[in-house]
Amino acid sequence: MQVGIIGFGNMGSAFAQGLKESSHIVVYDKEESKKEQAIQLGFGVSKDLDFLLGSDFLLLAVKPKDAEEVLNHLKGKIDREILVSIVAGLSLERMKSILGEKAKIIRTMPNINVKVQKGCIAFTTDLDEETKEKFINLFSSCGKLYPIEERLMDSFTALAGSGPAFVFKFISGLAMAGVMEGFDYKTSLDIVLQTIVGSCQLLEKEKVHPDELVSKVTSPGGTTVEGIKLLLEKGFEGILMECIRKTSEKAKKL
Repeated sequence: MQVGIIGFGNMGSAFAQGLKESSHIVVYDKEESKKEQAIQLGFGVSKDLDFLLGSDFLLLAVKPKDAEEVLNHLKGKIDREILVSIVAGLSLERMKSILGEKAKIIRTMPNINVKVQKGCIAFTTDLDEETKEKFINLFSSCGKLYPIEERLMDSFTALAGSGPAFVFKFISGLAMAGVMEGFDYKTSLDIVLQTIVGSCQLLEKEKVHPDELVSKVTSPGGTTVEGIKLLLEKGFEGILMECIRKTSEKAKKL
């Protein structure tokens, strides 16, 4: 299985590393520095975009402002290739208006965690079941796939696409809190990561509402409830909800 990756930025390189065990990767990027980076990571590099034609999948991983230029270049050249777009704000309708109704297109929204094969990937398409299965079988090696309606793609972009950044800020805050309490940063960060990984695995195993596990950690009159009280007073959950709403609104404007 060959995957041609158009654009070797943060997400293009993340997918390359997530897919390298299950497919042959060939990269195209206009910037020489990105080509050099791909070579150093052990990936094949193409001198021009047309060389990627004939791949089983073409992964469109360029910035939104560059996407239509690439699509116009590919117009009339795509035949059996399946185009997988990760470009935020670029609808199936818009892509088909450029490439033609017969073009095989899957619109996706992943997050950076595909790099370690733990990604969260939404997809929407009108392709037949056999083609969808081909996509699912390959890209599930990068993480968990979620078939969604296209109208929810901007919301997914905010929740999962941008989500890792919010999680990393949360982790950074907890780690610095540990430093304030007297731990060195490395130890504090390790404690925080272990706490978060374990908490996620427990929640996934128990399959209950998160607040049910909150109640199991929060003893009457104990230490945890003091922290929970402050989070409630500061509107912690409301801030998170507003954060996702603002991010989703921005995605709709792309």
